[in-house]
Amino acid sequence: MKQSIVKRLIIVGVGVSICIGIFLSCMILINKKGIADGYVINIAGRERMLSQKISKEVFILNSHEKTDFEELNKALKEFQTGLDSLKYGSDKYNSASSENENVAKQLELISDLWVVFRQNVLIFKTSMMTLNNNKAFLDEHNKQMLSLSDNIVKSMVKHNLSGEDIDDSGRQRMLTQRMAYHLMRYTHKWDMQSYQDFYDSYNLYNETILRFYMDEKYKKYPKLFDEIEKTYKFWLEYSRHANAILANQQTVVDSLNKIIMQNEKLLYEIEKVVDMYEKDSIGTRMYLLKFQLIAILVLLFLAAYSVSVIKQIKVIFNEFIQKSKRLASAQKNALNEKNLIEIMTMDGENELSEISKNISQFVKNVGAHDSNRVVELSNNITEEITKITNDVIESLKILNISDEEKQKIVSEISLSEDIAIQTSEELIATSKLLNRLKKSLDVIAKYYNITQNDKEK
Repeated sequence: MKQSIVKRLIIVGVGVSICIGIFLSCMILINKKGIADGYVINIAGRERMLSQKISKEVFILNSHEKTDFEELNKALKEFQTGLDSLKYGSDKYNSASSENENVAKQLELISDLWVVFRQNVLIFKTSMMTLNNNKAFLDEHNKQMLSLSDNIVKSMVKHNLSGEDIDDSGRQRMLTQRMAYHLMRYTHKWDMQSYQDFYDSYNLYNETILRFYMDEKYKKYPKLFDEIEKTYKFWLEYSRHANAILANQQTVVDSLNKIIMQNEKLLYEIEKVVDMYEKDSIGTRMYLLKFQLIAILVLLFLAAYSVSVIKQIKVIFNEFIQKSKRLASAQKNALNEKNLIEIMTMDGENELSEISKNISQFVKNVGAHDSNRVVELSNNITEEITKITNDVIESLKILNISDEEKQKIVSEISLSEDIAIQTSEELIATSKLLNRLKKSLDVIAKYYNITQNDKEK
């Protein structure tokens, strides 16, 4: 192996750690991006819905002649809040403004369209409020207008005026109802025929009441003229509201037409920005998924590499174990430098090869140390035994024992010569001989002590 086991394991560990870190980081980023994109896409989709809701509320208010603008105001506010969140980010939804230049430009376009669209909605709202107030006045005072016109007819009949005058005054009653009918029809259908019919009735009523008010012959009848004057003054107020209805109705119609056209443009551009957000989100996720895929492939490679390293480690350990068994089973007298090199040598540059070299050197050092020590001990023992032998022989000369016993002691002492010639490899046997020597010395000491006692006596 060109690299040590530890280095290979470090490479595998570092590689696995980096890949897992990349994989987990990408997973966290994908989840975070998915949540943020989900909020943004949801907001963009909600903007699409709100643009339709605003248009729907506008047409409901127009068709039902309502003055409750709560839902419309709420939808306008929500759309503006959502648009600001898309453009500038939102702390509430933990989202930031888009870094995509195309998305930013698209949001600016939507913002410009929204300003115009919102302005027309506000114009509709103001005009509708004025229109409804004027309609409410006409509805509330239509009977009064009819009653005043009817009083003129009754007064003319009472004063026996001409049939032409009575017919003109009677027509005023009909025109009052006709104006109310065509005005209501026009405000609902916006058709020019209804407007023309209303306008014709309006002009005829106005012309007739003005003629009654200005004609001097009616002033000859104070009660009749009083009815004409009250009707004329009320007509001025009534006609003012009627003209306001026509003016505001036209403003409402114009604003509704603009809202229809602008809503289509706004909806189209919102659809585009929703698609942009979705594509941007998918692109970012795919980019991060590529990193995950690369990390997975590298992990698979490291897994295969790890299996290879483990197999090689197993082979090395098996070889090391076999050599250690041979070393353990080898006889001590067979352990020489050549045998140690043969047993413990391992190929390669790995830790176990280094260990085998160290063990071989250690055994060699221990063997050399033991041999030197054994030689030293052998020499010391030989000297001690020679000294003891000489002392014992000298002591025998003064002992008062028989020659037979002396001969026996000398033969026991001769064992020291056998001990002296033992090699370092036979120290175990030497220890047995030393035990026997000890017993012999005990016998000598026994006789020696007896002799000393006799002398003292």
